[in-house]
Amino acid sequence: MSTSRKSISRDSSRSLRKRARVRRGLLAKALPLVVLAQFLQKPLAAQAPTDKPANGGAVSVARPCPLPAADPKHKAKTKGKGVAGSNEAASACLEAKGSALEIQEFFQSYVREQAWRFGEEKIVADGWLFARYLDKNELLQFAREGLFAARVKWSEGKAYVQVTTRELDDGFTRVEITARFQGAGQSVDRFAPPRDSWDLDSNGTLEQGLIAALEAHLKSLH
Repeated sequence: MSTSRKSISRDSSRSLRKRARVRRGLLAKALPLVVLAQFLQKPLAAQAPTDKPANGGAVSVARPCPLPAADPKHKAKTKGKGVAGSNEAASACLEAKGSALEIQEFFQSYVREQAWRFGEEKIVADGWLFARYLDKNELLQFAREGLFAARVKWSEGKAYVQVTTRELDDGFTRVEITARFQGAGQSVDRFAPPRDSWDLDSNGTLEQGLIAALEAHLKSLH
């Protein structure tokens, strides 16, 4: 009886050791597969498409215009010229989400809402032109006196504003606003040739104000 019990015990021990070896073998084979699966999951997760914009969900409704390339020939021509009477219009630019028609309609509505004194409107294929009539303080707010400072007593003025739009391929429209000014007054130099108006350059304030109004309007829609 004792011999039989020892034999059963040895058989049981051998069986347990065998099962343990089998489990270790299975684990050894499975471990590389687990590591491989984890390795493959990382690039797949990185490539998974997402519907959220990269900026955390905000929708882009406006963006700056690309900077124009410098023209060395133009720089050489204008070097040394005075800022007054150059007749070169300053400009403000923005690329806005929307059609050219929507943007033109916004500006025409906005100008009327401001109760500005304006007229001489002209609608063209790629934009809208109008004149804004200014008092003395408004003229000095938006225009540069330049060489005419202290030489002219200003009484009023006029801003000629052009809003140009060009639709791009990605649903945006490039909006450029330019303004030139004409000041009226009286020269303090009694010996100067008689005249009652002078061309002035813009300081950019009027144009930037219109662009800022457009950007605020677009953001209010989203």
